[in-house]
Amino acid sequence: MKKGLTKIGMLFSIILFVYMNTHRPNEEQFYTWLLNEYDIECHESITCTKKSQGNSYTTLIETGSNIKNGYLFFNTIGKIYEDEDGSQITVKAMGMFGKYFTIIIDEKG
Repeated sequence: MKKGLTKIGMLFSIILFVYMNTHRPNEEQFYTWLLNEYDIECHESITCTKKSQGNSYTTLIETGSNIKNGYLFFNTIGKIYEDEDGSQITVKAMGMFGKYFTIIIDEKG
């Protein structure tokens, strides 16, 4: 009985390992997540827009970027955006299982 459970546990671990390794989300999925989660829409360049209260939009410039894809099971992305008033928004997220999860969201203004 114990050998059977060990084999099932090892098989499950191998399947989980392969799944996590093949389902790390990419940077394009990060921008989709950023739009859905924080109403920040980024375009082809370093310019982004953030929907403020009501129907107004604020233009943001990406002033910092850090992408780590070298991890085996997940990746991390950190972005710093600044608006014309000097306010900063820092977003750090971890991607795994095909999704992104917030690590830090910090708005200084």
